[in-house]
Amino acid sequence: MTKRILTLLFFVIVLKSASAQDKSNRGKEFWLAYGFDYTFFNEAPINSQELAIYISTELPAIVTISITNSSYSQTLNIPANTVDATILIPKSGANDARTLTDGLQNRGIHIVSNVPVAAYAHVYANQVSGATMLMPIETYGYLYHSINYYQTTSQSNPGDWYSWFYVIASEDNTRLDITPSDSTKNGWLPNQTYTLNLNKGESYHVFGKAVFGVDASRASKDMTGSKIVSVVGGDGNCHPVATFSGSGGIRLCRGDGGEFMQQQVFPAQAWGTRYLTYHTINNSNTDILETNRNIYRICVADPTTVVKKNGLVMTGLIRNFFYEYMDSTGGQYIESDKPILVSQYMVNKNQCWNFPTTSPSPPSYGDPEMFYLSPIEQGQKSVLFYTSRKSTIDYVYANIHLPTAAVGSLRVDGNVLPASQVIPHPNFPSYSVALVRFVGAANQHTVVADSAFTGTTYGLGNYESYGYNFGTNINNLNNYSALQNSLSSLGTYDTSTCPNTPVRLFIKLAYPATSIHWKLSQVTGISPNVDSIIATPILVNTENINGRTYYIYSLQQDFIFANTGIYNIPISYTTPAIANCNQTEIATLRVVVKAGPKADFTTNNTLCLQDTVRFTGTPIPNGFNLINHTYFFDDATTSNGINAVKRFAIGGNHSVKYRIVADNGCVADTTKIISLLGSPIPKFGANSNVCSSDSVYITDTSSVATGTITNWYWSFGDGQTANKTNGNPFYHKYTGAGPFNLKLVVTGSNGCKSDTLTKVINLIPTPLAKFGFDKNVCLGNAIVFSDSSYLTSSAIATWNWNFGNSISAIKTNSTPFSYTYPAAGAFTVSLVAVGTNGCKSDTFKLPVAVTTKPSANFTFLGKPCKDSIFTFTSSTLFNASIPTVWYWNYGDAISSTITSTNIVTHAYNLASSITVKHLVTFGGCVSDTSFLTIPIINPNPTVNFNITSTIFCENIPINFIGNASADATIWQWNFGNGLGNNTPPFDRIYNNPYNGNVKLKVLTAEGCGSVEVVKPLTIAAAPNVNAGPDLYLKIGTTKTINASISNASNYNFLWTPATNLSNSNLLTPITNTIVPIEYKIKATDKINGCVGYDSMQVKSYSTIYVPNVFTPNGDGKNDKWIIPALEAYPNCTVVVYNRYGQKIFESIGYKTPWDGRFKNIQQPLGAYVYTINPGDGVLKMIEGTVLIIK
Repeated sequence: MTKRILTLLFFVIVLKSASAQDKSNRGKEFWLAYGFDYTFFNEAPINSQELAIYISTELPAIVTISITNSSYSQTLNIPANTVDATILIPKSGANDARTLTDGLQNRGIHIVSNVPVAAYAHVYANQVSGATMLMPIETYGYLYHSINYYQTTSQSNPGDWYSWFYVIASEDNTRLDITPSDSTKNGWLPNQTYTLNLNKGESYHVFGKAVFGVDASRASKDMTGSKIVSVVGGDGNCHPVATFSGSGGIRLCRGDGGEFMQQQVFPAQAWGTRYLTYHTINNSNTDILETNRNIYRICVADPTTVVKKNGLVMTGLIRNFFYEYMDSTGGQYIESDKPILVSQYMVNKNQCWNFPTTSPSPPSYGDPEMFYLSPIEQGQKSVLFYTSRKSTIDYVYANIHLPTAAVGSLRVDGNVLPASQVIPHPNFPSYSVALVRFVGAANQHTVVADSAFTGTTYGLGNYESYGYNFGTNINNLNNYSALQNSLSSLGTYDTSTCPNTPVRLFIKLAYPATSIHWKLSQVTGISPNVDSIIATPILVNTENINGRTYYIYSLQQDFIFANTGIYNIPISYTTPAIANCNQTEIATLRVVVKAGPKADFTTNNTLCLQDTVRFTGTPIPNGFNLINHTYFFDDATTSNGINAVKRFAIGGNHSVKYRIVADNGCVADTTKIISLLGSPIPKFGANSNVCSSDSVYITDTSSVATGTITNWYWSFGDGQTANKTNGNPFYHKYTGAGPFNLKLVVTGSNGCKSDTLTKVINLIPTPLAKFGFDKNVCLGNAIVFSDSSYLTSSAIATWNWNFGNSISAIKTNSTPFSYTYPAAGAFTVSLVAVGTNGCKSDTFKLPVAVTTKPSANFTFLGKPCKDSIFTFTSSTLFNASIPTVWYWNYGDAISSTITSTNIVTHAYNLASSITVKHLVTFGGCVSDTSFLTIPIINPNPTVNFNITSTIFCENIPINFIGNASADATIWQWNFGNGLGNNTPPFDRIYNNPYNGNVKLKVLTAEGCGSVEVVKPLTIAAAPNVNAGPDLYLKIGTTKTINASISNASNYNFLWTPATNLSNSNLLTPITNTIVPIEYKIKATDKINGCVGYDSMQVKSYSTIYVPNVFTPNGDGKNDKWIIPALEAYPNCTVVVYNRYGQKIFESIGYKTPWDGRFKNIQQPLGAYVYTINPGDGVLKMIEGTVLIIK
């Protein structure tokens, strides 16, 4: 029998937060029962199955799992972002939770968490398993339909194969009407309704009636289409429940192996109208295009539902409940005008297809499995799931359906899928199908995109498979909430509102309502909050959502929410179309109140009655598009626009409100009080008709009725202004003649400013004094002064001169005149011009210098050599305030004129006695000429040299010869590898190769140096010949000497002595010496003649010498047991034994001597026995002992 265990589970964690509108498989409370499994009583070992509970959480969670009517309770502390898989539900004893037969059971499994978690139930045994995602209690419904599959029979069926469903209650006083679709094991008849009562934690299990054919098979009736309705219980209320469908044992083909199945059923209110399918993949190369057969059932709650597959209306409704088809060509787009649910079935590809002659023949992967698909409208943007590989699953896949526009945002475990694994959906190209293959060990995986997606996951092995929905929302699709801000200009429903914004509330229902109860009193923060019961609600509009007609109702008034947040308004509505309970459903109108824009404005800093008040709107949009700005004033006027201006008629306090409205209708306003204050009166006095060079005296007499004056702002009419903090008198100096407008604005302590007071100030023109002179002079010479003073609109009457030496003069005209100073010095000459209008100019001043004759002595420094640089220093120093020029004649027909320094340098190119001349001009005065003689300038010495040698090689002397002029006394050599003062001729040996220059310079006794002579030198390296290792030679044999050198063809070789050598001129000759001997090789470079030497020894022997001791202590000396003679015996065998006779070393040949270790462990000190077999067929075996010592 080919059965399989569900070995790869994907346990889904919905990443986004659930809300009243978005309900998912994450929650805080779950219920289930231990569903019937035929392995309870069949297939040894009996009762080998386990029911494991898996809990996944994003936050640290405290989770308790208990069983009603038992002492069983386990509490888990689960770290964040982990999965706990430790819980196994009891299957025997006092706490046995198994469902052993149909009917009432009181062992409900209860899961409670302090934070939202995802929970899963997994039943597994040897090759039989089934798992389901659990749904939290807030997703429970009042109407369910069981979805199973045909129970195919064969002789191989074990006993107790039943199609089943069960209902479990989460609340007391639960009453149910159950209508089976076919005969049941407990005798219920098809299409008959049976009523039963459940309390919290109780479950009722319905098994299909067993079918006994002539082959004694034990398959039951298919319970697909059975209906479960919650009705009014003993407490007068309807209670939501959970429903599970499955099979204790099932096959999908007569020759197929059996399987256990279980899935929690979606409540009817979560069914949708749009589904995408795509067949499962059954290959190892992630080929999304390879065909594969799947079976689908499309279930309808209402037989009149119009169902289309790829745009074509489906026919052939089975049992008035489902359509069924098999597809292997790709995906289908299924749509309807009323809610439907789609189930998908994987089949055993070998047994159900059974086409061994087809090409290609289907591989034997997979086994039966059932899972429920999510409608497009229940998709999510992010899921996290866990994989497990407990058995023989070879390939793990996930099919993902998402908008084609969102493919670029799709990430699986943070990675982009290869393009070959994403295709447009074959029948709905605005959506795409993405195929993911997961490899590796058990792990958690994430799928995220920027748009909602749906999907399934499944695993395949050799006659093994699993599959189910990998994550979904479980919202009630019978109703949608909506809102519209009353001031919105968009003309659409709004997704949110803002505090203090008028808003209309809407509910969209899947059925026409006969009454609606708006339970506003249960919501804090809404105004008004009085309940409204509408017995005959008026239809506002209809809307087609996902192919389904919704009826829209509203309360015809505006509401306001005080604060931000999410407000959930309970609404109950009644309609005959609702089959459950009292034909009433409860909806939640979810209102999101977000922080809206913020209104604010500013005005002039100080507001005075006579001011025009400027209002500047400073709203904060907070992401909103503001379309309206209005100011409301307390005189009943308004102003539209973000800014406004207003002139108030009376002083005092005024209330101003500023309101802003966004395009979505969100409103914000703010109200501020502004105060209008009184102003001071400016007044001042100032003298007029003054000279323009004089200051104007200004006095203030301004006043204020209330408070004090705190600021006086003066504008003088000449471009200058002043802010003063007191009214004290002061002077102001104007810079020119003419009338000036003197203005004053005063500010009171309340911040209000006065009007501007203006007076005209008349200033009489003042002369402008100015003069020049011809030059600074030496003492005894006259200076000529020239006047250039002027006066506009009048004339100058007198010129008052002061020569800076207590002498002054008054002139009555501007004619140039001369003046001779009686003493040298620096003087400041000043002039004041007086006009015929009596106004005096400012004093104009110029400096004048009268100097004495300068001195021009100088000194020099420098070697008396032809190439020396001489430095000359004048005794007349640099003076920035007095023009100075230094004249130099260097005595060699070269001279210079310097204006910036008293120090110069000069080099001579001739050898003789030199006389230098120097004079200075200082402030126009010329010094006498001074002379200095440099007695002799010596010539520089000369030198040259040569380098000679028979060969230029390292370690070979080379000869240096040279000659210099007779005055050379010091030799300075740079040999490239050192310095020297040798006097040639001399020899020098280079101990290393060299390629560079040799430099030479000589000096005279006076320090005069020659020009440096540079000559190249190359010293070649001696040949690096290696004579090879020493040899051990058995008498009567020969060996080759293994000498070596790079590029051997570049050298000649000579071995000495040549005794017993095959050829003394070969690099590697053969020797047959019978006595120990040392051979020396000489290598001569054929090009440069350089010679290199090396030597080696050949030791001859006639017997094998074996050392009897060695010291393997790691000091590098005698660390190994070396037996040199064994080099002549390549086939020798060396064996070493410890004191216990254990062989601890063995070697064929002795290229690697023993290091005293056995299995890499150093052996203890002491004696060890050895045997040596030379292996030459001549010498006998050698035996003895060797000691290991420190």
